Amino acid sequence: MCPCQWIWYDGWRFVFSVVLAESGQAQRLGEGLPLQRVACASCWKSWTLWPAFLYPRRQFSPDVSEAAALAYLATPSATYVEVGARFGCSWTSVWRWVGWLGRLTAAEDLLAAIVRLFPDSPAIDLVPRHVPQDHDKAYSPERAALLLSSLRTVVLISLLWRALPTPPADPSPLRWLLWVQFRAFPRPIGLGEGIASPAFHIDRRGPPSA
Repeated sequence: MCPCQWIWYDGWRFVFSVVLAESGQAQRLGEGLPLQRVACASCWKSWTLWPAFLYPRRQFSPDVSEAAALAYLATPSATYVEVGARFGCSWTSVWRWVGWLGRLTAAEDLLAAIVRLFPDSPAIDLVPRHVPQDHDKAYSPERAALLLSSLRTVVLISLLWRALPTPPADPSPLRWLLWVQFRAFPRPIGLGEGIASPAFHIDRRGPPSA
């Protein structure tokens, strides 16, 4: 396997991601964000240098997915349509994010990691026992279990983030966890199997103009 020790700068990739602004509202990078691409000088494998506030293969940054899922799961009256309108996405995107989070990481694994870091943690008492709702948010036992798993995942990732001896610089616990896993196993965690990164065009070989 090529160690890719020497690289060439290989143009720019423009992404039009949606991120969470300080106001808590979703904001699209309408003019595009230029990301540097590089290629190995030996095997010519190429990749994009991603900033920490984004994540590969995501139009919506993980902090948006995290905030939207929590808004739906933790608010009794929330609906997919209402949350989607609030975060500037389709209601089906919120539906997918909730389901994806429910399958992302086992709650017991997150809880074990918290206890290893902080043996006296009250995390076990903070694990949600039900999804708050004033209407049926799930129409099958399987979906109901998935919603509860998703809520537990969001809560436990946040508790793990808080239990760290040195607080991460990233304010999004979910994005922090995804990057930790990506650095350990350099393969982006997709929302579903078989969904590839969209095609892109390299417009220039020099740096973006001012």
